[in-house]
Amino acid sequence: LQRRKILLHTSLKVKRESFPAVASNLAAISPWAVHCVTERVARGDTITANNEDEKCVLRLMKEVQVITSHVSGSAQARLNMRNEIRGLTYELGMPSFYITINPADVYNPLV
Repeated sequence: LQRRKILLHTSLKVKRESFPAVASNLAAISPWAVHCVTERVARGDTITANNEDEKCVLRLMKEVQVITSHVSGSAQARLNMRNEIRGLTYELGMPSFYITINPADVYNPLV
């Protein structure tokens, strides 16, 4: 269920000035290069690239950010909730908690 949400609600974020270069690089890389790099990254190697396509994939991994704000439990969703709480605190003030201590009438000699 969460995989489906991730597939439907994930978007990519790129800086405005680097968008044309990133778009052309995304169109130019081969699926095989992406597969090779993902296998290598899964094993823990994030530096090694055997050819120019793999270097391009590694560069894209550094330039492109993944946004998953509508997927519950993701880092972006937690950030959105935190920002909402901060906004409510700013608008309505700090929350007030009142606790009333009520002794049990069976065990308390005063009651």
